[in-house]
Amino acid sequence: MMKSDSNKTVSEIMQSYCVMVNGGSGVLVNAMTQEFSYVLTARHAVCEDAARNVVVDHNQNSIDVLGVLVFPQVGQQEPLDCAILKITHQAGLSQKSWNAAHLPPQANLTFVGLPKAERASATPIKHRTGHAASLVNDLITLELAGIPSKDIIQGMSGGGVYHIDNDYPYLVGVEFEMEASCLDHQYGRVDCHGLARYTELLTLHSSAPMIPPHMECFSRMRDRIFEFNVYDPSNVQHLKSALLDFADLLIKSGMPPPYEIMKRYDVQLLLDAGESSVLEARELWVAYLEFVVISALMDGTGSADNSYISRIDKKRRLLYTNDVTNWLRRLDEVLKIARKLLDKDGTLVVASPDAAAKPFPKDFMLKNVIGNIAIVPSQPFSIDEVESEIYTSYKLTHLEGLRNSCVIEKESDYRSLAPGRDQLLELRKNLNEIIN
Repeated sequence: MMKSDSNKTVSEIMQSYCVMVNGGSGVLVNAMTQEFSYVLTARHAVCEDAARNVVVDHNQNSIDVLGVLVFPQVGQQEPLDCAILKITHQAGLSQKSWNAAHLPPQANLTFVGLPKAERASATPIKHRTGHAASLVNDLITLELAGIPSKDIIQGMSGGGVYHIDNDYPYLVGVEFEMEASCLDHQYGRVDCHGLARYTELLTLHSSAPMIPPHMECFSRMRDRIFEFNVYDPSNVQHLKSALLDFADLLIKSGMPPPYEIMKRYDVQLLLDAGESSVLEARELWVAYLEFVVISALMDGTGSADNSYISRIDKKRRLLYTNDVTNWLRRLDEVLKIARKLLDKDGTLVVASPDAAAKPFPKDFMLKNVIGNIAIVPSQPFSIDEVESEIYTSYKLTHLEGLRNSCVIEKESDYRSLAPGRDQLLELRKNLNEIIN
């Protein structure tokens, strides 16, 4: 198992994902599956016959190659010098990435690989620093410090290129060649494909996308849930510990990982279905874990496996948006989504960055909105009573509002209770008063 990134230096983190690919280099990344992982590299460094590729990690361990993904040749045009190797699943990967299009001008970058001249040395993996000289159509030209010649960096081709931000390295691309076509001019500048090209390659082959590390398992969100902004943290510290222990139990008891939940629901998780990029937002998955913990607590179950998720599918759902405005402004949209997703008497929990969110809409708000959306189409001044009854049966709430109403505004109540079970029962009682 890989050592946690929190215990490594920046250089050690980058080095831990560096692999040798035949005569070139490559970089390990996660995949949204536990069946395999990926190595991103240059096409010219690989053999299209998977069995002929030799891949060795930074600890000199051999890695089995399961498949090779490359761009096809179209007409006379040479295919992009990109390749992805499917390899046996590598547990513990937590590679973090950065969209090349969002790099700051002249961004400092670090190129990591295994030059041939150093492979027999005690330190075969080398780091070359530099800056982005240009970025056009996801092609990064990296100007390396010291102006190394092709002979010096030969063998590093296919290695990862990183941008370091707040003392953490983010993978932005993969190097594939010296910039100049003329041999005499090949000094110090290399070309790199941004990760978008590798995403295209995965899509072309209908292979699992690369996975952000926080979507591998809900355990990666565990420390971020139930952030109670109370006056005196000691009032609720035991409650929070009990909730974290309960979350651990649910995760260990078979709770499906975030990427499986995403594949299952896709944009049904979002209030703004057109913003599918939000599906990979860490905040969404922190909210989802908190939502499942609350659901399991209310249902009195210690399991949140696939069968449990299926059972609550039409009963209780989470809807996420990164819109910071008051969620009640969009009450009509929320109700219409509830009508599509839920059975009668279902509960829809909205999550958003609005820290001051109200836990539920007032009766007059619901009455006004339901009156508008339950109008009989052929009789614009009449209300469809059946539709109105269904809409009225829904329980709508906001995750932050639940925290505020059920814990923060009642923090002193928890202090007087025995830690653990009694505090969880008190929270369940408070939750039931709002969304039962």
